[in-house]
Amino acid sequence: MPPVLTVRILGAGISGLASAILLAADGHRVELIDESFAIPTVGTALVLFSSAQRALDRMGLREEVRAAAVAPEAGTLRASDGRILLTMPADDAVLISRSELVRILWESLPPTVHLGQRRIDDVRPLRQGTDLLVGADGVHSLVRRSGWPGAQAARSRGLTVLRGITDHVPPEISETWGSGWLFGITPLPGHRTNWFACVPEHRTGSIAGDLAHLREVVGGHRDEIDEVLAAASWQRTLVHGIHTAPALSPVRENVVLLGDAAHAMAPNLGHGANTALQDAEALDRSVRLVLGGRTSARAATPLLVRRALRLYALRRALPDQGWQVASDLMMRIAMTEEHADLRDRVLTRVGRFRA
Repeated sequence: MPPVLTVRILGAGISGLASAILLAADGHRVELIDESFAIPTVGTALVLFSSAQRALDRMGLREEVRAAAVAPEAGTLRASDGRILLTMPADDAVLISRSELVRILWESLPPTVHLGQRRIDDVRPLRQGTDLLVGADGVHSLVRRSGWPGAQAARSRGLTVLRGITDHVPPEISETWGSGWLFGITPLPGHRTNWFACVPEHRTGSIAGDLAHLREVVGGHRDEIDEVLAAASWQRTLVHGIHTAPALSPVRENVVLLGDAAHAMAPNLGHGANTALQDAEALDRSVRLVLGGRTSARAATPLLVRRALRLYALRRALPDQGWQVASDLMMRIAMTEEHADLRDRVLTRVGRFRA
């Protein structure tokens, strides 16, 4: 029988939870470490495409997630005056609250997973007695900064993102691109609306002040946006920046980076959660392929672990970096100010061609 691994996972976000579920289900000894194990209180929406749903299927969670989600038929990309630039079919994609997805993953952790709630300031002790260290600790990953010589810290893209939930039900699923700003509206179960916006970096020191600034920037362009923002409250709004990090190899010796720790990307293509789930599933597949199926009490050799991680890198490095580059390009196009009119004319022609 194949050997059992001692695995430590730093970070209990989507990729950390998913990898803990899969590796523990295969019989490996898994410790999941996080400072708080908190489920997000403002459950802004995530879009999950078929690739991410296949990863959830490996965990036996696809149907549970779809039951907690909404399945739109299509969405529109609009100019600031409301003109439809593109209509995009949803195919098999679903929209789910981040809070709901994290809750489902959390409740699906096998009882064998050991939970270590503590703050980590030095990852070197985590490697002692560990066959595999998984860095799933987000865009500002301590694992990446500690284990990859010369790895650059995540950098700000000079943008402010606001996300929120309201009880207003939108008449459409849309993303509106203005001159240097964007605003999106999507549904959530329970007759709720998820909204998101991006503007040039601007912080007032309070969420209420940031909301007021957003209303000044995007208000008056479309009635649908004004209605959502009229219902928005600071208590149900998140404000943050966009940070990305240069591409690097996601593996080094017996350490692997998943999700934002490896390939933090702009949110403009909606693939952050999708690639995180795919990373976790690909790591489990790579370990299974190199080590075999169910585990025994035998210890794994470092050579086998490194071979599994090399296979993982072959599977995920290029796709993840591709989404990272494409998301950055889409962000630049969406947020352009000088060439907004030209962008809208090009997209209108593309939309007519597709029709």
